[in-house]
Amino acid sequence: MYSFEKDYEYDAEKLFGIIMKKMKENGFVTLSYIDLKQILENNFQEKFKTYYIMNVCKPQAAKELIAENESMGLFLPCKITIYKTDKGAHVSLLRVSSLAEQYLKIKSGAVKYENEMIEVLENLF
Repeated sequence: MYSFEKDYEYDAEKLFGIIMKKMKENGFVTLSYIDLKQILENNFQEKFKTYYIMNVCKPQAAKELIAENESMGLFLPCKITIYKTDKGAHVSLLRVSSLAEQYLKIKSGAVKYENEMIEVLENLF
């Protein structure tokens, strides 16, 4: 399984703000985010649905994972996508541990931090 997926009956833009706040409260830093809707609408003058890509990191996790295997940096920071659906919003979290297992052939300590992030995403409200 390469990702955690969850649907919410909630506005995608508001959900983006809530996720950013809750991640911060749990020690994660949003390094950057991409507002794909804005980029595509500005470049193609066409309507596009709300779609965010967040780059999220927990400094302690990055330190541990890179110490475990320097190639783990290929998979950092963690990615969360949030996009509008007909019923609200869909959220995905890329599982770094699955990538590490497949490509680096290691069992990574990333699972611990993925589980923390999933806990946050499961308990937003």
